[in-house]
Amino acid sequence: MGRNLNPTAEKMLGQILVERNIISPGFLQLALDRQKKEEGEYKYIGEILLEMGVPQQKINEALDGYNKRKPIGQIFLDLKIITTDQLQEALEKQSQFAKKAVRKPMGKLMLEMGVTTYNGYMDVLSKHFNMAIVSLRGFFPPTSLQRAIGKAYAQRHHIVVLEDNVTGIKLALAEPDSLVMDELRRAFPSGKSVEFCLADRFEIDDCLKEI
Repeated sequence: MGRNLNPTAEKMLGQILVERNIISPGFLQLALDRQKKEEGEYKYIGEILLEMGVPQQKINEALDGYNKRKPIGQIFLDLKIITTDQLQEALEKQSQFAKKAVRKPMGKLMLEMGVTTYNGYMDVLSKHFNMAIVSLRGFFPPTSLQRAIGKAYAQRHHIVVLEDNVTGIKLALAEPDSLVMDELRRAFPSGKSVEFCLADRFEIDDCLKEI
């Protein structure tokens, strides 16, 4: 059966969303029941709620507003990609970089240490930011779609526009960047939703070459 990786923290996220009238208590129970039935999967309640149609931004606002977002290192541990000793080593390295005024994201550090694959790294980012991973193989983005953010901006930040309509826009990122994501949200009308996904950097760059 699927494991509830952190029942207390996950139930808290659900309670926050209920208190904010984003979901109902009954909807939350459905999500928790679905989580228990997931076989061989390691899914947090935020992932389940996202799959059930709860807006990505609402989930992430709740996590950030109450400081409930699970650390990258802990997700690596939960998925059994690394050991506690490897996490401690990574934290020490990260601290050494910080003393030199160098910011080294935990996920990239794990890659550099060779303790995870690129796919493992993407899986962890997906869970941390509540973003689905999409494949862009065979996807040829219409030039008209990319105009929504501009070709130069898309190439600079490695972004492909997947969908764009009156109510919302869906974007694929090579890796999440809070500043860029906030900038994109502000660029569109308040009533238009912005959904982010993750995609392989090489697949994104291949798509952008076709524009």
